[in-house]
Amino acid sequence: MSKKIITTMNKLAAGVAVGVTAMAAGYTGSVVAADAEWAGFVENATYVRDGVGLSKFRNTAQAEFSKSIKTEGWSNVSINGTLRATYDGVYDLNDGEFGKDATEDYLGANWHGEDTSTVILAPGTPFPCDNDPTKCNSLKDYMDQDENEARFPEFNDQLDFIRELYISADKQLDNGDILNLSFGKQQVVWGKTDLFRVLDVINPVDYSRHNIYDELEDIRIPQWMLTAEWRMGPNEIFDDSNLSFIWNIDQFRPSNLGTCGQPYRILDAGCFFSSELAVGPFAGTPIIHDVVDYDWSLENTQIGAKWEGVYGDATFSVNALHYRQQLPSIHARSAGAPLPDGIFDIHFPRVNLLGGSIDYYSMDMDAVWRLETSYTQGEEQPRDTNGFKETDMFRYVIGFDKNITIPELGTRSAFLVSTQLFGEHILDHEVDMPNEADNWIATLLFKGFYVNNRLSPQIIIAHDFGAEATAIAPSVEYLIDDHWKVNVGFNIKEGGDKKFPWSVSGPSDQTEPLARFLNGPIGVANQEDEFQMSVRYSF
Repeated sequence: MSKKIITTMNKLAAGVAVGVTAMAAGYTGSVVAADAEWAGFVENATYVRDGVGLSKFRNTAQAEFSKSIKTEGWSNVSINGTLRATYDGVYDLNDGEFGKDATEDYLGANWHGEDTSTVILAPGTPFPCDNDPTKCNSLKDYMDQDENEARFPEFNDQLDFIRELYISADKQLDNGDILNLSFGKQQVVWGKTDLFRVLDVINPVDYSRHNIYDELEDIRIPQWMLTAEWRMGPNEIFDDSNLSFIWNIDQFRPSNLGTCGQPYRILDAGCFFSSELAVGPFAGTPIIHDVVDYDWSLENTQIGAKWEGVYGDATFSVNALHYRQQLPSIHARSAGAPLPDGIFDIHFPRVNLLGGSIDYYSMDMDAVWRLETSYTQGEEQPRDTNGFKETDMFRYVIGFDKNITIPELGTRSAFLVSTQLFGEHILDHEVDMPNEADNWIATLLFKGFYVNNRLSPQIIIAHDFGAEATAIAPSVEYLIDDHWKVNVGFNIKEGGDKKFPWSVSGPSDQTEPLARFLNGPIGVANQEDEFQMSVRYSF
């Protein structure tokens, strides 16, 4: 890490500490700062892709700290932070496959073979800001990283090396309730699902890190937010209840889908957006004309509220959020006839979400049932012949978690079985939408514990019913001691074999490039089978 970066981090931490201390002093006139508590890890993750070679050589250093400040008027006042630095050496060690010099025969060549006699789009340009200023200017701060920004992903204009940095404080109210305020760069988690999100949509996510497979806490993009939580405690009806509000004051950022030339780009969108027309009067023109820029303003901030309660063995929430769609919507550039020239602008429309969740512990089954639902208004879905359509969406996940003992497998420790069924329904579906009107994805986690819980084999399976695609990820984790941990595994994909003509004159529900949505994030990655190993030292 450079001296300039270290100096910047030190100044930032010192500035926050001074500011927080001054704020606390302003409230009470009396402040005592405790020593900061630190923890963290360094890790190497090395992935090798079948037929490609090295696909990741990620080296990560992460540090977490918490510094308590004692005051007379507020309690539990603390500064909390998580700092992360990453260097991915794949761009130096396998620059023939990934990076600014990567090449592909045609758009989509990395995920399916196809007769290209009707091709209308040229191959995507890897890292357009290194190779093609025209496409770089068209993308304008969206999936336009250069190779060095992919090599060191946290060190950018948004200071993403700050994973979290916020102050939190409690205020005891006269009636015994507690008001908690938190302000700073945060990850705010709604929901408890894995792989796919239903309610957990406050922070955008970085799919370029490892598609959908990394833990959400590692791929959420932190945002500057103010949160307030009113902890009301038990009453005559509920065993516990609280009401929370969130105000995301950060400038809008969409999810990162991965730039062309990176090992992971969900749905191959990065190469799609950095492509150009191959035939016709506009041949050589980038298919993306512009990305709509949402400058910071109060109107462009995002707000939400959640009421959460406990009743017996059930924990529930009611959630509402006003935010911008984090996945891109492509609009035909020209008005008039549908797709007059095949060139698009990218928009991120406003969305209203209303949803809820319930976790129920069944004593008879000694298991937890989970349900999350969301209904959204304002989302936009792509269309082959008309660019896009605004539609209401309904999503849900049903989850089941249980610990079971299986002595036949050679351990007294319980195995964890966790399964989920995700449903997504487009309520105003059109025949030329590449996404199915109704689709389901099922996941299964089976995890065991041996050698005093230090050896943990597991398998994760995810199946996309619409795409007829499956991901299988077996792995073994071994805790060598209190500091060292090794994880070895595979990530294997099957299915996603649907082939489509490239011509826009084909059947409305079977054209490329939008038809790749039918293969889904698992099917499109069916050429990305990998062996994976990570070694972590925690301190």
